[in-house]
Amino acid sequence: MPDDDPWRASPKQLLAARNLRARKRFGQNFLTDPKLAARIAGALPAGAHVIEIGGGTGALTVALLETAARVIVLEIDRDLTALLRERFAARADRVEIVSGDALQFGFARALQAMPRPRAIVGNLPYNVTTPLLERILESAPLWDSALLMVQREYARRLSASPATPDYGSLTLFAAHYCDVRRLFDVGASGFYPAPNVASTVVRLAPRARTPGARPVDEQLLLRLIRAAFAHRRKTLVNSLLDEIPGESAGTRKTVEAALAQAHLDPMIRAERLALPEFTRLSEALAAGGFSSSVFRRGATA
Repeated sequence: MPDDDPWRASPKQLLAARNLRARKRFGQNFLTDPKLAARIAGALPAGAHVIEIGGGTGALTVALLETAARVIVLEIDRDLTALLRERFAARADRVEIVSGDALQFGFARALQAMPRPRAIVGNLPYNVTTPLLERILESAPLWDSALLMVQREYARRLSASPATPDYGSLTLFAAHYCDVRRLFDVGASGFYPAPNVASTVVRLAPRARTPGARPVDEQLLLRLIRAAFAHRRKTLVNSLLDEIPGESAGTRKTVEAALAQAHLDPMIRAERLALPEFTRLSEALAAGGFSSSVFRRGATA
């Protein structure tokens, strides 16, 4: 772009020129630092076909176009959708602007239509981080890399080790689908308006599935993990039983037998178990006749 390109103005100036402002209900904090945008884009596979969550004023989209083959930009704010379509009108062959809520977007359908490598990138709004992450992870077999900017505390939870304060159901939910790596921290000064929290960019890589491996009852595994952490200060057996409505002596025996079959101490707490141990326990529970419906319903993470 030429040096006098009006699109080089800051997000604050671009918004002001259109009588727009950041909307708190959309969790809008616009990226202002082009070096940060380039660093994020540079961590994606070269020539990737990318879905960008939350285009904003287009700062990250510009950087993505330096390395990506094509970018689909999701934007919930209709005013910003119009701005983005104007900004990238000359690049319509490589940029598609989609107006709508990422929580309602058909990630699987869009990804299946893309050549590989496929990637997802975005600065996830703090108020919808978990439901958005769930939708991204559910489509993990269809993409090759995801670069997500999340609240720093959230990033610590995603990448935590067992027996640490940040370790929990969110950690295990992500680990079931992906390997998670924290790349770098981001301060508030790189955004307009400046957020009240610091952020971290994490990279997710889908886990390779072992050919011929026995399939896991995914719904049972994830519901088991949620139940195990529902009362994290309780022992594993008591936490699980508290999440089974109508628990009886027979139920206790079945759970205790499954724990023994999985070679787990019933007095251990959930925070000390890694994903393979939860997987063994879910297989033992399935062999004992349990399904995901035995546990109370609740948020996975």
